Amino acid sequence: MTTAVGFAFPTTNWLDPFDADEVATQWFFGNQDRISRAWIAPVEQDRGWGFTEEDKMWQFFNNPRSCLYCLEKTAIVAGGQVLREWPQVAPMRQGAPASCSQHNGLYVVYRQAQEVFPVSEATKYAAYDEALAEALAESLGTQNAGARTMVARLVSGESLW
Repeated sequence: MTTAVGFAFPTTNWLDPFDADEVATQWFFGNQDRISRAWIAPVEQDRGWGFTEEDKMWQFFNNPRSCLYCLEKTAIVAGGQVLREWPQVAPMRQGAPASCSQHNGLYVVYRQAQEVFPVSEATKYAAYDEALAEALAESLGTQNAGARTMVARLVSGESLW
């Protein structure tokens, strides 16, 4: 499988995690306050996020002394309206306190125009409904009426240290 992956927005021909129709972007990675524009492979029980350290795609995310997060998009909103919701299907791994996985199961809200997409420093919500309400309110207050806001659930965090 060949997929364009990158962190800078916008980039021609790369999958957009704010796309409400592209099924390949329901799961994406976050690392060092950046998100990928594409998901590499589906979650597999025995291989985690779809690739191992031996796979060549690992190099794109192997940033030492950081956390690699897998997130699952649960909603896209714009202008105070829900454009699409997705069922939560990725298995969530139980997180250990004081580890990269401590945020597993929590929700974050990202705006399409953001330049950074933090996990550790981001406001996190324990309930989907709470995160969705924040995203809807935030989407009404944006300057660009067409700008999208995403609700995503943290599925798994792994240390790259």
